[in-house]
Amino acid sequence: MTEVELIAHAFETLGPYVMERRADREHLGISSKSHANDLLTEVDIETQRRIVALIGAAFPGDVIVGEEEGYTRYPGDPGARAWIIDPIDGTQNFVRSLLPEFGISIACVQGNAFVAGGVAFPGTGDVFLAERGAGASRNGRPIRVSDVASLALARVEIDLDGPHKRQPTLDRAGTILLNAGQVRCHCAAVLGLCSIASGDADAYVHVSLRPWDYAAGLLLVEEAGGRSSDLSGHPVRVFGENDGLLISNGRIHEELLTHLRRA
Repeated sequence: MTEVELIAHAFETLGPYVMERRADREHLGISSKSHANDLLTEVDIETQRRIVALIGAAFPGDVIVGEEEGYTRYPGDPGARAWIIDPIDGTQNFVRSLLPEFGISIACVQGNAFVAGGVAFPGTGDVFLAERGAGASRNGRPIRVSDVASLALARVEIDLDGPHKRQPTLDRAGTILLNAGQVRCHCAAVLGLCSIASGDADAYVHVSLRPWDYAAGLLLVEEAGGRSSDLSGHPVRVFGENDGLLISNGRIHEELLTHLRRA
C-alpha cells in the first residue's frame, strides 16, 4: 500500500463515521482547548485514533504528528518520515454550521519534502488527493489552479481566526482585504486551500498556522500548479516557525507579497 492509497482508504472508512456522529451532534461531548472558541469534540479524538491505527499498521516506525491527544510534538529528527493529521479541520463548522464546511486532512512528509497528502470533505463526499510529482485530483479527476492574474479579480480567503489574531491579520493583510475582488473566510484552512487547488479560489492568507492545518492542502495546491510561501515570501518549512502562510494560484503571488511587504 502506498502513502496515497492509505490516505484514500482512511477517508473511505472514516467518512461514514464522521457523518453519523455529526447527524447526532447535539449529543456530542465538546470541550475547549487553548481558549473558549477552540473546540474539541469526541469525533476529533476518535477520528485521529483511527487514522493513527491505520498508519501504525501500514507504516510502523513512522512519526505521527497530529492536532490532538499529545501528538503535537514535532519530530526530533529533521529528516524523519512523518505523518501529519488534522482529524477535523473546521470543528466550529462541524458543531454549529448549516453547511458541511469541515474536512479530514492527512499528509506524509520526508523531512521538509511532501510525499503525499489528501483532504476529505465527508459532508459533500469530495476527496482531494496528491502525490509529489504526480499532480492533484478531486474525486479522481485532475485539477488545476485558476488563471486569474489580478488581485482585483481574485477570490481571496483571509482567515481571521480567533480574536487574538484579528488585529495582526488586519495589520498584515488589510490592503489585500480592501483590494481583492472578493473576500472569504470559511474558518477551515483545508477548504480554503482545496478551493485554490481546484480553481474555485485564488489565494489564502493566514498570520499563523500549524503543520496539521496546511500540510495536505499545501501539497494539493503545489501539485495543481499553485505556489506557497510565508507572508514574507520565504519558503514554507513544514516543522519550522513560519511567518504566516500565503498560498495562491501563483499568478497573483507577487502582487499579494507586494501588499504584505508594504504592511
